[in-house]
Amino acid sequence: MKLITTESHEEFATMAASIVMRKVAEKPDLALTLPTGSTPLGLYEVLRRAERGGDFSLERASVFMLDEYLDLPSYPEGSFVAFLRENLGEVIFNGSTKLATINPSDRPDDYDRALDAANGLDLAVVGVGGNGHVGFNEPGDDLGARTHVVDLHDDTLEANFADVAREERPTRAITIGMADLRSARSMLMLVSGSNKHAVAELLAAGIIDDRVPATHLLDHDDLTIVMSGELLRGV
Repeated sequence: MKLITTESHEEFATMAASIVMRKVAEKPDLALTLPTGSTPLGLYEVLRRAERGGDFSLERASVFMLDEYLDLPSYPEGSFVAFLRENLGEVIFNGSTKLATINPSDRPDDYDRALDAANGLDLAVVGVGGNGHVGFNEPGDDLGARTHVVDLHDDTLEANFADVAREERPTRAITIGMADLRSARSMLMLVSGSNKHAVAELLAAGIIDDRVPATHLLDHDDLTIVMSGELLRGV
């Protein structure tokens, strides 16, 4: 495991982008996951600028969505595919990049077949939730599962939908499982956010905790963690 700590949002985004861009340069037709949420926003801004400048392209790549809500009342508004369209735009929605989306009507084993057809993931870019979830692999989930449906934990829903009435929140999601993430040939884990101190401490110390899914990726052969340094101050 390689841990890189950063001292600003700009450094965090630039460091993460440099790793993604290097991996794509090494294998332009790679298969990779791209996460959603606030953590990768800076990364995506850097990638958009690089794409506009002609320094980066995913046109030969296969991009797999990491997860998606199943019963979001406003779908596709507020969905993760809408998030990727808004924040990455033509970087992946360009008519050339192979984009595997997870739709609420999809069967999990159909997504597994798509992953198998791509010969698995070359690069898994993932964020980490406040409770340590990766994708929507929540605490207590089956670490050997492939793509599957999950019941979202209350703390996950509160973090993602704090301003949304409970009856308008989704309660389930579909996610790439830990089995496929662990078998990715390379992993980039992004960790930032003020509610992630406890998870960050475990990751930085290399401690695997059964209650924290992200720590079960620590024994991956090619894992790089880019972490906001403020999460470790005072440790």
